[in-house]
Amino acid sequence: MKSIFRKINHAGLEGLENPLDYRRVLFVNSLALVSSAISLSVTLLIIFEGLFPQFIITLSGGLLFLLVVYFNHLRRYILARTYFLCLTVAMLTTASFVALKQGRFNEVENILVAFMAVNYLLYDGKFRYVGFLSIYGVLIWLKFVKQDFSGQPYDLNFYLTIQNVSILCLIIFLFSEAFRKSLLRSFVRLKEKDELLYSMIDNVPLYIGLVDKNLRYRMVNLNYEKSFGLDRDKIIGSHIKDVLPPNILKTHQPLVEQALKGESPEFLEHTKMPDGSSFYAGGKYMPVYADNGEIVGVSVFVSDVTKLEVAKNKLATANTTKDKLFSIVAHDIRGPLDLFDGLLDVSQQVEMSPKDFKKHQKRIKEKLSELKSTVNTLLDWARTQLDGVNSLPVSTDIAEVVKSNLDLYKELIDHKKISVHAKIEPEIKAWVDSNHLKIGVRNILHNALKFTPAGGDVQLIGLRKNGSIILKVKDSGVGMDMERVKSILEKELQPSSSGTEGEMGTGLGLSLSLELLEKNNCKVEIDSKPGKGTEVVIEMQVSEKPSTQNISDN
Repeated sequence: MKSIFRKINHAGLEGLENPLDYRRVLFVNSLALVSSAISLSVTLLIIFEGLFPQFIITLSGGLLFLLVVYFNHLRRYILARTYFLCLTVAMLTTASFVALKQGRFNEVENILVAFMAVNYLLYDGKFRYVGFLSIYGVLIWLKFVKQDFSGQPYDLNFYLTIQNVSILCLIIFLFSEAFRKSLLRSFVRLKEKDELLYSMIDNVPLYIGLVDKNLRYRMVNLNYEKSFGLDRDKIIGSHIKDVLPPNILKTHQPLVEQALKGESPEFLEHTKMPDGSSFYAGGKYMPVYADNGEIVGVSVFVSDVTKLEVAKNKLATANTTKDKLFSIVAHDIRGPLDLFDGLLDVSQQVEMSPKDFKKHQKRIKEKLSELKSTVNTLLDWARTQLDGVNSLPVSTDIAEVVKSNLDLYKELIDHKKISVHAKIEPEIKAWVDSNHLKIGVRNILHNALKFTPAGGDVQLIGLRKNGSIILKVKDSGVGMDMERVKSILEKELQPSSSGTEGEMGTGLGLSLSLELLEKNNCKVEIDSKPGKGTEVVIEMQVSEKPSTQNISDN
């Protein structure tokens, strides 16, 4: 019930920025509702007394006063206040006539004196003088009418009464004028303070809000207003449940209630806003105290700490990467070095036959090749982490890139007896950094060979499609699950793992490939299933016009 009355009483207030106009509309609405309530209450009393004419007047007045609120709702503010004053004067005039006809001289017309002051506060310029004098004229006229009805002569006592009434009206006029000027000065000072305050809080990089102890907004700054997509005027006066989205309200209403108990809770969270955007919000709720120490509200200060949180997450990722990198270095570099050291110790202590030497020579060569590959990969990966490494795209022949990498791994291919099929359209060239593409394809091909069992199959297909260059590397190896594929596409450092015949790697290969290909505006897709092999598709920008030659087998 209280909420309904408040809503009616605030009709027409939305969008009113001038505090004087705001107070005038609120004042007229309140007077209209009170007048309606008084008229309807008097109606019941009159019915009980059996006074039929007055019953019609008061009942009609009680209903007609409600039109004032309706006019304000339509933003017809001048009409609403003029209608209210005219209706009030008309009702008091009618009530005076009815009382006189019934022989009751109860001075009803004197109530008009109060409405002269009301008129003076509701209008600006000449209208307030016209209204004041008009009501004064009606009052004096009713005094003469009353004198006629009573049959009394227009003697000295009558004119002294008129004089006293006029003096009272003059005092009301002077008081209203002084009060009005004082009120206007107060509103001007208040407006200047509000403008200064909002100018300050609107220009700070924070989200600032203030609610009272009933959890209704009393102030918000521009950032707060924009974050929820609502006008400040609609937020102020509203309950927090009508402004905050459910996901934010659920978390923050308990914090507001904590602050109302004298606490100052802090929060740091990833917040999703009504417009779909999201950011890391860090802030604090603080109780607001009155002069007597009573908590009268809660203020909130929120800052966008997205950059800080992102930097924090990057640092955490970098630390994790560092730990993994040290683990890789310790395992994949120290292992071969320990082997070399052991072989040298053996060669110094025991004379080695040519047959044993050749046996160990082959093993050393394999480990040295692995070590060289590991070091190169580590160095290439380290370079991608530096801001100074940039892509220098040129027209790059895809067939040459594939051939050079196949030559690099010829011994591994022959050793594992893997069937390699390379089908590259002739003269297809991509606009990429040739070194970056070679490193990327090298690591992708090495992984395909590494995890393909002996006697398996690896295919490399290069073609032109939809205005792009496509290079596919497909193997019949062990494959990967979706979680591992997602981790690779997010360029996370992979744990070092052995190939189908114990081949070692750094775990950096695919991460490095994606880093370099990304710098060249290449798109990479990975399709893999455990036990079904893996297909990596690289889409690159074309460098020249399409060729009409057929696909060749290598």
